[in-house]
Amino acid sequence: MSDVVFYVGLGIFIIGGIGLLISAFKTGIFWGLAVFFIAPVALIYVIVHWQDAKGPFKLQLFGVLIIAIFAYTNGGVSSVTAATPDLSNLNFSEPETPSFSIPEVSSQQFRCDGRTYCSQMTSCAEATYFLRNCPNTKMDGNHDGVPCERQWCN
Repeated sequence: MSDVVFYVGLGIFIIGGIGLLISAFKTGIFWGLAVFFIAPVALIYVIVHWQDAKGPFKLQLFGVLIIAIFAYTNGGVSSVTAATPDLSNLNFSEPETPSFSIPEVSSQQFRCDGRTYCSQMTSCAEATYFLRNCPNTKMDGNHDGVPCERQWCN
């Protein structure tokens, strides 16, 4: 339940930010673009155009207040961020060599003729020849050296 309070505060903060952006664009295209792309300009805009920006600014402050109260009562926002999975133990090493052999292909059977996709091939041997010998082929999506694994080389 307490996580909901955090997300409500965050939502209110974001809505206030969108309101501030709309207010800046109503003032002028320069102000709108500057507030959107350069964060410190938003504070300058709030100071210079207080009458136009006070509503969205107060809404943002209210959202920050809700988040701050949530953080104070729960000892920080770690309970929300703890739900994020830990990706540090994933293995991103090179894929293992396939357990099946790739057929040897005679270069006399096939020739590079501009075909690049598996749907244009008629066999695993042909796809293998194209992958090894022809430029710009798009037949090995996982880059393991085996072409057309879903259609021909399975």
